[in-house]
Amino acid sequence: MKQGDVVFLQGKSFISKAVRLFDKGTFSHVAIAMSGTHILEADFDTRVAIVPFDKTQFNIIEVIDLGLNKEERSKVVAMGSKMVGKKYDYMQIIWYMISKLLRLKGKNRFNNPNNYICSELVFAVLEEAGVLEELCIKGGSYGIDMTPNQLYDLLKYISSK
Repeated sequence: MKQGDVVFLQGKSFISKAVRLFDKGTFSHVAIAMSGTHILEADFDTRVAIVPFDKTQFNIIEVIDLGLNKEERSKVVAMGSKMVGKKYDYMQIIWYMISKLLRLKGKNRFNNPNNYICSELVFAVLEEAGVLEELCIKGGSYGIDMTPNQLYDLLKYISSK
């Protein structure tokens, strides 16, 4: 695991199981490697933080190396550091569950652009660092309503090119 890598995780908690139930995928969480030992994450019970990466908390771990050069990795870390302290976007999670249950389509009306869920945080950091354009993804609002598994599919597809 190197700076700027994207780390997809399947946790062991009840929340993790609930996320996978609604998302119907393997992963329940995603973070960005800030070093070989620390990740940047938006977790449901805290603000955005850089925390030690404890592998024992997860059933499945997959690291995607986006093929970034040293400068791009530094930009990702710098942008990620600016996100520390941002609040978790509980309303986005509520909208996501309601929209899945009621099969609603359209833009997430509850999304707060100043708060983040894990996949939104990762997308925003990569976008702000300019990495997504290098990977031929034009961001804008594209990553706002993305789940961990949707982000996984996107990055896996791009990294295979």
